[in-house]
Amino acid sequence: MNRAILFRNTAAATVSVLILVFQWGCAGPATSKTVKGGGTGALVGAGAGALAGGDTGTIAAAGAAGAIVGATIGAIQQNKEARRQNELAQQRAYSQAIAVQKRNQDKEKAQIQEELDIAEGFRISDAELDEMTARAESAEEELKALQAKRTAALERKKTLDEMEQRERDALAEAERLRRELEELEGNANSDLSLSSEI
Repeated sequence: MNRAILFRNTAAATVSVLILVFQWGCAGPATSKTVKGGGTGALVGAGAGALAGGDTGTIAAAGAAGAIVGATIGAIQQNKEARRQNELAQQRAYSQAIAVQKRNQDKEKAQIQEELDIAEGFRISDAELDEMTARAESAEEELKALQAKRTAALERKKTLDEMEQRERDALAEAERLRRELEELEGNANSDLSLSSEI
C-alpha cells in the first residue's frame, strides 16, 4: 500500500515539476525575475514535498508555497534591478545633457570670438598691417642669425674636441714608437758588443 502511495505521489510531483519546467523554459530569457523565482520556488517546494513523502495535496501545497516565496524573492530582485537600471539611465541622460550643454557653450564662445576678431580686423589699417609684417620679418631674420651663430659655436667646439683627440692619439702613438725604437736600438748595440768580444 505504501509503495502505491509513494509511486502515485512521486508521479504527481514529477508531472508537476515537468509542467513547471516546461512553462519556465518556454517563457524564454526575457522572463521576469518574479516568474522565474516563482517557477524555481514551486520546483523546490514540490521536490521537497515529494522527498518528504507527502501526498499529492501536500506536494501541491509545498509547490504553491515555494512558488509564492520564489515569486516574492524574484519580485524583490526585479525591483532592485529596475531601480539600478533607472539610476544608470538617469546618469547617462545627465551626462549626455552636460556634454550637449558644454558643446553648445564652446560653440557660442567660438562664435563670439570670431565676431570679435572680425570687428578688430575692420579696425586694422593697411599701414599698421605693413608695419607688423616688417617687424615680424625682422624678428625672424634676427632669430635666423642667432641660430646660425649658435650652430657655428657648436661646430667650433666640436672641431676643437676632435683636434684635441687627434693630438692625444698622435702623442700616444709617437710615445709608443719611441719606446719601441729605443728598445730595438738597445738590442742592436748589445748584439754588436757581444759579437766584438767573440
